[in-house]
Amino acid sequence: MGMNRFPITNIVGDLVDQHRDPDENLYASLELNQVAFPKTGMVVSQTPLGPKFVKSGVSGCYGVCENGMWVVADKSKGIIDAPAATTDSPIGIVYTTEKEYDMMHYGLQRFGRKVAGDYPRVGILGLGDTVTTNCLQYDTTNFANDAALDTYLAGDLTAAPAYVVVKAGSPIPEIVKTLPQNYAGLYGKIVKYYTIPNGGKGVKYQIVSLG
Repeated sequence: MGMNRFPITNIVGDLVDQHRDPDENLYASLELNQVAFPKTGMVVSQTPLGPKFVKSGVSGCYGVCENGMWVVADKSKGIIDAPAATTDSPIGIVYTTEKEYDMMHYGLQRFGRKVAGDYPRVGILGLGDTVTTNCLQYDTTNFANDAALDTYLAGDLTAAPAYVVVKAGSPIPEIVKTLPQNYAGLYGKIVKYYTIPNGGKGVKYQIVSLG
């Protein structure tokens, strides 16, 4: 039993690959398919990340802040943090604009430099919001490995649905086959096993409940 990240594949082109820093991590990507928050103003952008967002793999920390993460964007608390419980609110999705840092660091899968004290842009999720992303994780008790996850998601998602739920203590939402017992938080339903803009594998999901 354990949590695995959804596989982030490097599909950008040989020229970029040859010149990429071998120590540079690839990060999750996000495409906003249909969301309300840019028009409704439900965006938080002037609240810093909390102390658990760090570049190094420190025990008990989340790592860097990536696009597609679900975070608690409660301005009254003074920080952006991961949900401590599935019922925490308001839950928002990180959608910080991509930028070219230099010729060697750019692209949708190379965003991931936001750490404690930095200011991400977070859209508060609402019913019907639909996005495509690879910022996900899964429990190996539900899917034994990446191959099992791939097989399930490539199947008939109408007959055998999959959901995206809040993972308490983590900013990375979790893919599950069924909703956890007595689950009361925000969740989405997977619409399609798809691709992100750089051609890598991703999941399109729609928010169907705010908890």
